[in-house]
Amino acid sequence: MRKLIQRIRGRDQRGSATVFMLGFAAVLMVGAGLVVDGGLALNARSRLTDDAEQAARAGANAIDVTALRDRGELVVDPNQARSAAAGFLADRGYQNISVSVNGNRVTASAESTADTAILGLIGIGSFTVRGDAVAEPETGIG
Repeated sequence: MRKLIQRIRGRDQRGSATVFMLGFAAVLMVGAGLVVDGGLALNARSRLTDDAEQAARAGANAIDVTALRDRGELVVDPNQARSAAAGFLADRGYQNISVSVNGNRVTASAESTADTAILGLIGIGSFTVRGDAVAEPETGIG
């Protein structure tokens, strides 16, 4: 009877370390994926935000020359500003580009995707990142 109980207990524990190690390896892979792919997503977001800032600056540089010469007012030309900022972002391949002009304030935003390196193994192929920025023209006098 004792041998039978030992034999049953021995069978119950066989392979339990393998199952534990497989589960632990899966958790480590997901953790590594979050670190690596999260870093890739943060890098893509930083690049997109930098480009959105440059696009907003390009839009803020679209000064209405007639208003400046005739009245001495520093005014952004809304159509030129939208065209300059949207063109800047479109040339870099971003999607869902939005440019708005409110007075002299130019706001530019866009979206992009960051492909994953590790999380693709579990079905997460990419992250969507968004960047926004605002710029206003300055005279440089003062």
